[in-house]
Amino acid sequence: MWKYQCGRHLLSLLIGGVVGMLLFGSSINEETISWSVEVLNWLPEATVRSALSMSWLLGALIGASALNGVLLLIYLVQKFNISPMVLFLLFFLAPSFALILAVGALLLIPTIIVCIYGMIASRNAAAKNFRSLPNGNGNEVERVYRLHHAFKEDVSALALKCRKESDRWTAIYVLGLIALVCLTLIIQNLMVMFIVFLVYALLLTYLFRLRAQSLLPINALLFEQCDPIACASAILIFSRRGNRLNLKMNMLFAQCMLYLDDPQLAMDSLVLMRRGNSAAELNYQSLMAEANYRLGDQSALERNLEAVKSTKVNIGAAGNLMMQDTIAAIQNKIDLMNQHFDQCEAYYRKVLPQMKLRFQLVDAHYYLGMITFVRRDFDEAGEHFNYVVTNGNTMSYRERAQRYLDMIQRHIEAAAE
Repeated sequence: MWKYQCGRHLLSLLIGGVVGMLLFGSSINEETISWSVEVLNWLPEATVRSALSMSWLLGALIGASALNGVLLLIYLVQKFNISPMVLFLLFFLAPSFALILAVGALLLIPTIIVCIYGMIASRNAAAKNFRSLPNGNGNEVERVYRLHHAFKEDVSALALKCRKESDRWTAIYVLGLIALVCLTLIIQNLMVMFIVFLVYALLLTYLFRLRAQSLLPINALLFEQCDPIACASAILIFSRRGNRLNLKMNMLFAQCMLYLDDPQLAMDSLVLMRRGNSAAELNYQSLMAEANYRLGDQSALERNLEAVKSTKVNIGAAGNLMMQDTIAAIQNKIDLMNQHFDQCEAYYRKVLPQMKLRFQLVDAHYYLGMITFVRRDFDEAGEHFNYVVTNGNTMSYRERAQRYLDMIQRHIEAAAE
């Protein structure tokens, strides 16, 4: 999972270098040089003056090293579930921050090497796992989708409106980042700067929430209307810019493909997905497990289960709960494959009252209908399948449920004769 953060880490180091160049490069003067010569008296004076004469390069090194140390510390905090307040306390302790800066400087070159390796490795892994789309890009996803499924052009206005809203919040984020850099150059007081960063972090969280809300109309096409065709079409329109399609909302698109009974394309879209945190990893493994179940690959299902169990969650109690739910869902698919219907029925009856979204209810009713149909409880099976037919819209479950209802009707007619 760390490989998917390498590109972001490298970009952060580049930004840190630029900020350091602007912030520290212009602040090195003769007084600073004299002080450095006095502190570093164990080095030749000519060496110190020569190093400090390259002020812009030195500023970039300080900025990149400081940010590298902070990012490495954040990764440790996430891995071992340490409170984020520890970071804020460390920033107020000058010796601790100096230590972070020193560690960041020492590990700067190794970190860059590891990040480059991680980016290459993740790209090679994606190419290796990309099963049916040789080019491995969004254009191929759209081409294959149009070959196998209907495409709804009438959702174009909705998708473009959502993209406009999303772009607006992204632009505000970029402008806020530029404003933060400018304030960093102006404000000299550490306490004021800390408050500015804290306010920016709070506003950033709220901004990301607004950006996520701008995508809710597309989510609703699947979650509430049970229309994976419309939802997938909207995602493809949303993702296209000019002649290039860089697939967005990969998990939602994969769900659409699963409900259109196309697990292969679901897998291909998931391969293009970045898994930069434990929540994304759990969602990825859950959807891959569903696709492997549709393909009848039990060994792959068990690998998905092991991958989930080995995932290090770093979002507290909510993360542990999410992990347990994912394990239970994948284990349920293994039980279905092994025809352990008692465990499966108990699982669906347990989660059914907790489900709020319409597509989740359709999914649960479909599998409960299958289980009761196998047990020849045709009355209850008919109730479940009728729910699926009534609410399933364009989901593949709807057509299958109708076939089961026809079989039940023929059985009733045969019994009456």
